[in-house]
Amino acid sequence: EITGILKQLGDEMNKDLTDATAEENNAIHIYEALMAAKKKELAALQAQIEKGMTQIGNLGVEIAAMNNELEDTQTAKVDDEKLKKELADGCATKTSEWEEVKKTRAEELLALAETIKVLNDDDALELFK
Repeated sequence: EITGILKQLGDEMNKDLTDATAEENNAIHIYEALMAAKKKELAALQAQIEKGMTQIGNLGVEIAAMNNELEDTQTAKVDDEKLKKELADGCATKTSEWEEVKKTRAEELLALAETIKVLNDDDALELFK
């Protein structure tokens, strides 16, 4: 009878061990699946972080380039405004000079007309005879 009880205890213990081993193997399988999923998630998040960092770096470079371009444009604007002022001053000077030339030409033409009139006069004709 004692051997029967011991045998029954041994069978129960073997069954419990088999159940515990199966449960442990199932837990190991679940853990490995979870770790694989977490590794995939980690890789995806790291890739996303790297992409974000690259994008931040690219935007920083673009901002620096745009700031340089803005400075160049502002410098060019100042230079262009100086040139515009110089051209306006030059045009004003040339306009006044042209007005003076036109006035002088008009006076010369008037003087020539008077000279021709005097030379065509009958009194002048007698002087040259």
